[in-house]
Amino acid sequence: MNLQMDISFVCECGEHVEDIVYVQDPDFSAEKNKDSQTDSWQEVYCASCDKEYIVQVTNTFYHAMASIDCGDVNLSFGTPYYPENETDELYWYIDNKTQHEILLNHLKSVRVLLEIDVPVDTLFSLWVMLHGHVVSAIEGYLAGTFIHKVTNSEKLIRKLVETDPEFSKRTFSLKEIFEKQSGLKVTVATYLKDLIFHDLKKVKPMFKDVLEHDFGDISWLFKDVIKRHDCVHRAGYDKDGEAIEVSKESILDLLEKVKVLADSVEMTINNLDEPNDPPF
Repeated sequence: MNLQMDISFVCECGEHVEDIVYVQDPDFSAEKNKDSQTDSWQEVYCASCDKEYIVQVTNTFYHAMASIDCGDVNLSFGTPYYPENETDELYWYIDNKTQHEILLNHLKSVRVLLEIDVPVDTLFSLWVMLHGHVVSAIEGYLAGTFIHKVTNSEKLIRKLVETDPEFSKRTFSLKEIFEKQSGLKVTVATYLKDLIFHDLKKVKPMFKDVLEHDFGDISWLFKDVIKRHDCVHRAGYDKDGEAIEVSKESILDLLEKVKVLADSVEMTINNLDEPNDPPF
């Protein structure tokens, strides 16, 4: 597994660029740090203007760094790290039955944080962070709950294949069928995680088609997801530079809507059979 490093810089066109580069291991056969240096060069592109940058990544026993040899472009880089084992993460979703409990703990913590004393000029930043946290919490609950229920039921996996147009289009060779049968839960979990976490609008029809749960009107959630984008990427300001509308009252209202939504899901899934011995 290769080391990774997060990098960021401002392109000459003004666009903020964030990417991940790989970090080559140092030369472990070297006796001294100065002789352990390794270098690699990787291409990074600006999504706005498509300009190509060459990033040099240097690593030694004691230090790793990245640089761009391009005029006045200043590159920031983080500490190298190993990516999480994705399969382990998927099995956490497959095996974890406590999604609702985790969500309720998040909501409880937010209520406590809303009552702490902070300077008035700090309240906006606090509310921005809490709004983003609540939206991420309900997204995680919906995705985790769906993945857990579906991957632990042969019946629900079949319903997913029959009702989801993208998944049903997938074709496998006979060899792949035998290979994938033993890891079918991971295959399904991978597909669902990539889909649900990046496209919330697909959650509603999937819950309806596979779990037979109707969310009703959740237009409020889609609006709050858009607001969360401004919270995370612009620290509470929209693309026009205007502060978003967020307050203690708006977060309390969001907390209540999220709890009602999750409670309704729990009522539905608690009536679904979950075998003690999963089929795969």
